Amino acid sequence: MNSLTAELKKILSAIDSRDAETFYARVDLKPLMNVGYDEATDVLAKNCAKFHELYPKDLFFKFGATVLRFYNDKFRGVHLGLIEKVIAAYFDGSFRDAKSFSSTPIKFLAAELKNLLDAIHADFGDENISGDTATLEVKMVGDGSEYGRMIGTLNFVLEFVKADDAVKTLGGKRQPNSTWRLRKIKNVEELVPPILDIAERYWPSSWDLGIKL
Repeated sequence: MNSLTAELKKILSAIDSRDAETFYARVDLKPLMNVGYDEATDVLAKNCAKFHELYPKDLFFKFGATVLRFYNDKFRGVHLGLIEKVIAAYFDGSFRDAKSFSSTPIKFLAAELKNLLDAIHADFGDENISGDTATLEVKMVGDGSEYGRMIGTLNFVLEFVKADDAVKTLGGKRQPNSTWRLRKIKNVEELVPPILDIAERYWPSSWDLGIKL
């Protein structure tokens, strides 16, 4: 069976080359997004008062944890749908037609995603395999560009599971069940504060998520 590092390198290569087939075959995107969204909401709600002190101009934290949870629950489908559409626009190349956030929001955000991806590289850490699940530590490091400096360094712990199909079709070639699939970010609680800080510094108030998606 391939190492987790080798599997993640294939995922990153698929992202870089915009090979959607390989990406979706190796990443369980829906559970990764769903669990990540719910865990991030928990972290934001539990630390709502603290984040309000840090970012007093952000109305997201002004009205307390209960309202925050209600908002994220109510618009869960919209937010997750936005992420899916941005990823799709990245892979199909339509981000090249981006004009502005107000006129082409999905394509614009996909173009921003492309800029972020171009500005980071991965340093691979320890693997821990236990039966059908495994974790891999990965450090995402920004380069010297504006986008790279914005990202800085983010430490991820990624969870993989063994592919559950007897045979997978990856990159147009049928392969035996010898691969891992990325399913979850294990350290969401650790990642929320630095990613929130990036968003607070980077995301203009004019980028209103009340847009029609």
